[in-house]
Amino acid sequence: HNVIAYQKRIAYIALLAFIITITFFSLNTANAKSLIIKDIQGHWAEQTIQKMADAGIISGNPDGNFNPEEKITRAEFATLVVKVYKLSGSGKVFADTTSHWAKDYIVIASANGIVNGYSDSEFGPNDPITREQMAVMAVKAAQLGTSDATLSFADSAKVSAWASTAVATAYANKIIKGLPNGCFAPQDNATRAQAAVVINASLNAKVTPPAVVVPEQDYSL
Repeated sequence: HNVIAYQKRIAYIALLAFIITITFFSLNTANAKSLIIKDIQGHWAEQTIQKMADAGIISGNPDGNFNPEEKITRAEFATLVVKVYKLSGSGKVFADTTSHWAKDYIVIASANGIVNGYSDSEFGPNDPITREQMAVMAVKAAQLGTSDATLSFADSAKVSAWASTAVATAYANKIIKGLPNGCFAPQDNATRAQAAVVINASLNAKVTPPAVVVPEQDYSL
């Protein structure tokens, strides 16, 4: 009888543990489903933004919005790159980032050769990142070989010399696209939605880009 009673207790404890486990995961699932970013529903980048939010890479504001069309800063983009690529490292601290919330992320991005400052002491963390700056950082993060592709955007001549190879590489690898008017708009500020899509695309970039880049007519970025 003692053996039977002991076996019953063991079975009861196992059943109780199973119920607790199922309840725990059910609660977690319910909480995960409630973490919906309100202002991206119907947005062209909704799926990518939600995917990155589910992975804990990006998050909405306290009000539950992501503000996909707002500008993204150099610090925010550097942080995004470090999180997505799970980078680490240590190095120099730019003078204008010593008390900035993204200081550590900028240090890591710099240590990995992904970002450069305007000078040895100035990074400009709160400056909106431009589309060409974003292309350069995305290509460096993905560690892509440079492309000899020729850009044929209507405003290709406006792409800065220091960014031209990276822009060509990013476009050839389908990391970033042009605008509906056939321009690239290299100095335009990138949006939060564009940044999420560009970083996501960089993870799936092809190793060997085509030799010639011809702007498509179906543009997203």
